[in-house]
Amino acid sequence: MSGSEEKISPELQQFLLNEQAKAQMQQTVARLTDTCWDKCVGTPGRSLGSREEACLSDCAKRFIETTQFIIQRFQQKASAGGGF
Repeated sequence: MSGSEEKISPELQQFLLNEQAKAQMQQTVARLTDTCWDKCVGTPGRSLGSREEACLSDCAKRFIETTQFIIQRFQQKASAGGGF
């Protein structure tokens, strides 16, 4: 067998899937941080004000809810056979 035809063990496949999921989560957190920070924090001081804290919290919640909605829609379309 050539290198491209070798089978990957189920354990290795699961490990790779887990690592890919971790990388995607890290990218999502980085996007969330950048987006919400730019939206909510003008000039950083020694601490966050109550408005900044509330804004960051609301922004993060909306970002996560939107991301979950998009993932669910893609999953529904994929399972319906409609593609993207």
